[in-house]
Amino acid sequence: MKAPTTSPTPPTSPRTLWGLLAIFVACYVGLVVSHPDLLRWVGVNHYGVWFLDSFAILASNDALARGLDPYAVNPLDYFNRPHVYSHWWLRLRDLGLTRADNFVVGLTLVIAFVAVAVARLRPREPRELLWYLVVLCSSPVVLAVERANNDLVIFLLLAPVVPCLLASRRAVRWLAIFLIAAAAGLKFYPAIAALVLLAPAEAKEVRLRLAVMAAALAVVGLGLVRDLAGFSAIAPKAEGLMTFGAANLFEALGLAGRAAKSAGLAVGAAVAVGFWRTKIFAGWEIRAEDRNAWLSFTLGAVLLTGCFFAGTNFAYRWVFALWLAPLLWRVPRDAAAPAVVRRLAAAVAVLLAVALWLDALVSAGLTRFAGKVPPDTLVQWADRIFLVEQPLTWALFAGLIGFLVHFARTGLRGIGPRFTQDLK
Repeated sequence: MKAPTTSPTPPTSPRTLWGLLAIFVACYVGLVVSHPDLLRWVGVNHYGVWFLDSFAILASNDALARGLDPYAVNPLDYFNRPHVYSHWWLRLRDLGLTRADNFVVGLTLVIAFVAVAVARLRPREPRELLWYLVVLCSSPVVLAVERANNDLVIFLLLAPVVPCLLASRRAVRWLAIFLIAAAAGLKFYPAIAALVLLAPAEAKEVRLRLAVMAAALAVVGLGLVRDLAGFSAIAPKAEGLMTFGAANLFEALGLAGRAAKSAGLAVGAAVAVGFWRTKIFAGWEIRAEDRNAWLSFTLGAVLLTGCFFAGTNFAYRWVFALWLAPLLWRVPRDAAAPAVVRRLAAAVAVLLAVALWLDALVSAGLTRFAGKVPPDTLVQWADRIFLVEQPLTWALFAGLIGFLVHFARTGLRGIGPRFTQDLK
């Protein structure tokens, strides 16, 4: 008598998995909106007011409309914060927007961000769905949503860059330049996204768009000279848990200010040179179906890496990690990729998960001891954990540098072999 046979379980369709991702994220966001006290369990401090960061920008516009200096202490803001961004944001008043519109502005921004993020992540199997949830539901992303931070605006502005670069029509590909320039005009750091313009195309086109990008950034920069000069004096200093930056490690070792930042830049340059001289990525070619994921990864990686070395950043800047997630899932499972590249991608994925969740879990855990342990002791515990995690953060960015160096080398080779030979 034959044993009964069972037919294999059919794989879940990508459309179903994407639907499950959208439903879970919607429920997750809805849960924290209806029960904001739950935010403390993921390390986010909710002050009883939604969208504090969009409120600050609208308050700066209101201050200017009243004849006040928006770059000074602002009595119209909940925390009296001065305006610490470019003057471009101060044109919102021309649209008739005030603090009274903050909830609508913040909610619209959050809905647009969540929609674009979910639309970009297309899981093909259940485990990939779980990986995307690890990134998308992480505390830094929740923090950015809870604050309606303006990095969400930068995310939305830059989201079409990769689709533009992959478009068949040249006119559409040129739109990527103006999106990057517009984002740079709002928050300075997106200028480094110009690296992604090395995306494969005819050598003449790549050289021309790099030249136009340089000219556009020069025009934007000239218009923001005064903003850049005053920014450092009034910008809030990010420090402690829920922040990241290259200088953090060296500040913990006793350096300060420019010395710590210079040490970080020196080590970062050494890592880049090391990857340039090695052949770790030799023989690795991005599959045609992964070009979108590769360019998105590069865009997110260069933004995060540039911010890492430029200074210490608040955690909401990790929203750009969403663009890293698809490639970090696919490369470790690509049998055609060299084993060393697969292992590097897997390590970066693990380190990214640690970076996105460790601080939040520590913060949430420490709040359990509030009132039971002296505040100074809690600060000491937080500082020690923060120091321990710095090498892990550095390892993550070292891995990102490796992939960026490979992208740059490939792109420069596309411009002309003689150029890469001169760089050897």
